[in-house]
Amino acid sequence: MQNIINAVSNAIGGGSTKLPAKQLGKNGPMVTQLGYGTMGLSAFYGTSKSDEERMKVLDKLYEDGELFWDSADMYGDSEELLGKFSL
Repeated sequence: MQNIINAVSNAIGGGSTKLPAKQLGKNGPMVTQLGYGTMGLSAFYGTSKSDEERMKVLDKLYEDGELFWDSADMYGDSEELLGKFSL
């Protein structure tokens, strides 16, 4: 799981970089311009890791400024995982 965390960090420029954000629609919330799809945390790519390990990925993403999360009920338990995630 650490390799996933490192890949996420490298892809978005490391721990000190905040992702650029824009307002969603005319009156919507501020969200990052780059979203994170949670499908890979829960389905389609082998056995899911423990909640603890997957929370570390979400923690790192949030620490780096991620505010736009993509999920769907077909993504295994990704919606439940995000529901357990606390900021």
